Amino acid sequence: MELLHWHGHFEEPLDICLRDDSDRISFSFICGLQGGASCAFEAGEPRAYAIEAGAGNISYGPGRCGRYRQQGTVESLSVMVRPDILLAWEPRLDPGMQRLIAGGGVATGYRGAELLVTAKWLNRALVAGLQANSNHSLWLQGQALTLIGLFFEARTLEFGNRDQASSDARLLRARDRLLSDLSHAPTLAELAELAGMSEPTLTRGFRRLFGSSPYALFQRERMHAARTRLQLEQAPISVIATDLGYTNTSHFAAAFRRQFGMPPSQLKAIGQP
Repeated sequence: MELLHWHGHFEEPLDICLRDDSDRISFSFICGLQGGASCAFEAGEPRAYAIEAGAGNISYGPGRCGRYRQQGTVESLSVMVRPDILLAWEPRLDPGMQRLIAGGGVATGYRGAELLVTAKWLNRALVAGLQANSNHSLWLQGQALTLIGLFFEARTLEFGNRDQASSDARLLRARDRLLSDLSHAPTLAELAELAGMSEPTLTRGFRRLFGSSPYALFQRERMHAARTRLQLEQAPISVIATDLGYTNTSHFAAAFRRQFGMPPSQLKAIGQP
């Protein structure tokens, strides 16, 4: 594992040819930026990206060539580690990191208060230690490991948010299917298959996102539809009950009373001129 400190200032724009010959995965953080900087590569993804203040990136690209452009001041800290060492520390990498190590590339946009503070603190300590020869190498190694750990925490949060968004989208599809026909509710198994999750997971997801179980949501929406029709239409209660899937009008009336505290006949009488 290696630590790299960069502090460069250029009054005029500088264009530098790059070739990654380190065979290291680099965890880099921009500790200071006054001006602008960017990287562009001949291959891999992304092909180009801007250097951002207070943000980090993870990169790996043995033999990758490109150009680095800077004007103004850039100060950065990088922790560089061999892929085999990183895999020994963290053998179960997420799919994105596995692809990055297998094919090379850059993952950008890592932010966070703790990441920012740790990177700046380690950067200052590294510079001060080099000047005064005061920091033990094991201490620096420990702080570098902390920084790598914070990058991985940021990745875990990112993938967690993606997974949550995907789960919510599937739950919304299941809800739309559930409420598409208020005369007949699909089975829990059908909804779970549509959402691509188990029945208990589906039910927990409905409670979290919609505040009730699938059947409770279906029943509530069915009763609200019944109330709207009773208020606006002249159709008999028995017809509305049948349209909403009830073969027994008394069962419909009991469900309506549980929902609204009055029988449907009372609401229909109120709604009539």
